[in-house]
Amino acid sequence: MGRRVIASAAAACALLAACARDTMLLESDVPLPRGMSTVRSADIRRDGGTVTGGDFILSGELEDARKAIRASAERFEANGWTIVRADGNTDAANGEFVKDTRTAVLSLRRRALEPKMSSGTLAIRNGG
Repeated sequence: MGRRVIASAAAACALLAACARDTMLLESDVPLPRGMSTVRSADIRRDGGTVTGGDFILSGELEDARKAIRASAERFEANGWTIVRADGNTDAANGEFVKDTRTAVLSLRRRALEPKMSSGTLAIRNGG
C-alpha cells in the first residue's frame, strides 16, 4: 500500500510540473514560445481575459531562434492572430503578429554557450 501512495504522489507531482509550465501569456490568447516563460513584466494592461498591452521578458531553452519563431507563429495563427512577419536566423529571430487592434512583437535571442538560458522579449500594444 505504501508503494502505491508513493507512486501516486510521484505521478501527481509530475502532472503538476507539466501543467505549471505556462504556454499562454497570463491565461490569454497570446502564446509563449515553447520552453520559455516570463521572468519580468511591466505596463500590463488587460480588458477582461484579453491582454491589451505590456512588455514581457522571457527566459528559457532555445536551440534555434528561427525555428522557435516559426513554431510560435503557428501558435499565434492558431489563436486567431495574423502573421505580419517571422524572420531571423539560428541566433536571433523576430516575429510580428496582429489581432483586432493589438500588435504583438516577439524577439528571441539564443545564448550559444548556454541555450537553456536564452532570452526574449514580447511587447503587446493596442492601437485602438
